[in-house]
Amino acid sequence: MKIFAICYYAPPKLTPQAIQIGRQLYHLDAQVQLLHGSDPQFSDAYDQYPDFFERIGSLCVPSPGTFFQGFLHKVARRLLPLYNTIPDGLGPWRRRALGPALERIAASGSEALVSFGMPMSDHLLALELKRRTGLPWLAHFSDPWSDNPFHPNTWLEHRVNAALERRVIGAADRVLFTSQRTLDLVMAKYPPAWRARAAVLPHAWDMDNFAGPAPALAAAVDVAARPGVRHVVRHIGACYGARSPEPLFAALARILERQPAALDTVAFEFVGHVSPNLLASEAYKALPAGLVRMRGQVGYRESLQLARDSDALLVIDAPSQLPSVFLPSKLVEYIGARRPVWGITPPGTSADLIAEWAGSADACAAPDDIEAVTRMLRAGLDALDGAAERGGPEAVAERFAAPRVAAALKAQIALALGRGTA
Repeated sequence: MKIFAICYYAPPKLTPQAIQIGRQLYHLDAQVQLLHGSDPQFSDAYDQYPDFFERIGSLCVPSPGTFFQGFLHKVARRLLPLYNTIPDGLGPWRRRALGPALERIAASGSEALVSFGMPMSDHLLALELKRRTGLPWLAHFSDPWSDNPFHPNTWLEHRVNAALERRVIGAADRVLFTSQRTLDLVMAKYPPAWRARAAVLPHAWDMDNFAGPAPALAAAVDVAARPGVRHVVRHIGACYGARSPEPLFAALARILERQPAALDTVAFEFVGHVSPNLLASEAYKALPAGLVRMRGQVGYRESLQLARDSDALLVIDAPSQLPSVFLPSKLVEYIGARRPVWGITPPGTSADLIAEWAGSADACAAPDDIEAVTRMLRAGLDALDGAAERGGPEAVAERFAAPRVAAALKAQIALALGRGTA
């Protein structure tokens, strides 16, 4: 099977899309040509697969940037309502990448197109490539497009995004989503025949496939500041926007107020970027030194090692009025680390999976219910001090193993091939 894949973010860029899609392509039993970009704003710290582009054919097309530059760019953003927003800022990249993509498809004898969004420009480029080549096409959505509640748009932006999404889903031979809730949300507005072409493909974990020496790890906890610490609970990944650690800080403050000694043996650590404005809260500033530590961004391999060395791992999601459709890739990696998982997350996909892994709904609390977060933390801490299991059912972990997910992706591509050929 010869595949031409489009994923703007690719290894070694340290982004969720590069990690997850890179992992699936690395394990895919197929000949893959990958069209990707090169975005300098992200570090090259995704170091799990140093041989990635020895196994995957690379077609790197650097982004030319925005259509206008400097002062004209600022003027266009103010005066043109759809400029640099629909569906993202990669329109110039799509135009630059089209010619090289057609040449590589012809030279490689590719049999199918596979596009991965976010960004959704990947799908729009694939739509044009399908129009020009007639190849079968599978479109994979890591997040919803026009229905994404965390991408607020003007009415005009929403209308144009919805029209573009409809063109993509209508033309694709197969459509994949990372959770059943996402599939139901997106496909509810389309004909039943279109929904029949949609399926769920979850994220994957991979705790193996390392090359070279293991990274040297810095000290996990400032022991001098908190000499009684025995347990470390980590959040691994970025915190920004509505994905705020404030519910954790507020709940820890309540525990300290009610049971001052309850947190003497534990430290919480954030591994990854945390927006400075999220650390300006009074609750955070009032916490004892060393109770919460900001480690900052580390290499990807080191982040996996830190996950495996944790006593528990923490998921933090944004509040949601409706059940959340999102399946964070980090949650799947936590499960792959075989560690207890605690969730500050609204009801929905993440909460359901955490409850399945923990064997109890008590491992989750909604971020806008501080009292529930407080109870969840107390129950988790009590379990750490007892004879708690180190993880959940092995059958749950194996459901997200990278070889299994990659095999499922190949089966979905085969279905797209069958429909496209027909």
